[in-house]
Amino acid sequence: MIVVLVDPRRPALVPVEAIELLCGQVQYTEEMPIAVPWSLPDAHPAYTGEEAPVLLSSDPKHPAVTARLAAGARLIAAPERQRGERLVDAVAMMDKLRTAGPWESEQTHDSLRRYLLEETYELLDAVQSGNIDALRDELGDLLLQVLFHARIAEDEALLPFSIDDVADTLMRKLGNRVPGVLAGEEISLQDQLAQWEEAKASERSRKSRNSVLDDVHTGQPALALAQKVIQRVTQAGVPGEFIPAELTTITLTPEVDAENDLRAAVLDFVETVRTAERAIAAARRGDSIAEELDMAPLGFVTEEEWRAHWPTGGGAAGYQTGPDEAPEDSLVDVLDPEQAATEASAAKESRGGAKKRKGRR
Repeated sequence: MIVVLVDPRRPALVPVEAIELLCGQVQYTEEMPIAVPWSLPDAHPAYTGEEAPVLLSSDPKHPAVTARLAAGARLIAAPERQRGERLVDAVAMMDKLRTAGPWESEQTHDSLRRYLLEETYELLDAVQSGNIDALRDELGDLLLQVLFHARIAEDEALLPFSIDDVADTLMRKLGNRVPGVLAGEEISLQDQLAQWEEAKASERSRKSRNSVLDDVHTGQPALALAQKVIQRVTQAGVPGEFIPAELTTITLTPEVDAENDLRAAVLDFVETVRTAERAIAAARRGDSIAEELDMAPLGFVTEEEWRAHWPTGGGAAGYQTGPDEAPEDSLVDVLDPEQAATEASAAKESRGGAKKRKGRR
């Protein structure tokens, strides 16, 4: 007597040692998809009572299975599930929700943005708390967002992609950035970090980049955005005195909306940098090539080019400061409320007024 147990998710995949046995007389339990027994030469349901030498099932708790095993039947089972196989179930569940759920079927990438941000902050809270149960729960919530966005992308008319494409992109990226570790080589921490940065720089160089601020995501919190922008322009050789004090000095008072004020200042500075880059590109190509035909990436910019083409007029260009006004790398000032309100008002006026930037905020 033999019991053959298959994976309920892949019932048509049988252990190799069971293939010959399934060519003879076989009983099968009722949960098996009918296509499986129909593909066998001599199979009939277990409930018919006609006992066969082999019982085929995907349910280890089925009475017919447990009875045979208790009587000493030999068990041939599919390999145990590998780590990550439950992700397949999660993908299938998300697919069902997307196709049958009234709410899920109406969602878009844009409508889910606030949930993605909320779940990210909740995960950060769980990490900080050290609560393992909360961490597991919040990781699941964030995974839901990944699965949801990937499933929405499958429905796109132009350039659709699936969760498998997402995983493939990740694997190719990791394979390119840490080849030594994945190849089983012994590698130091310093060498691994160097490989990562070198590969990342190579990936960026293959992209046609027209600005040092390309792929800086402006939807992140204002403080993180300011830090990223300052990091990028510093690495690109922008003179430190060109970074406005409003990006490095934050005024915190009840009367000041520090988040929106900082974001507005950062976005103004971003536009200043891009204006300078356009001027540099124009100077390099001269009059022989039209701007719309210039496909060459900007590439490395010297300090002299930044200084020569940095905007000096009104608007965003007004951020340029003098050589003796270079701000510190990071500074948070908590001023007297009345003084802070006065300075904040003056700062807003110097940037052209809050109303002019309402759409940008």
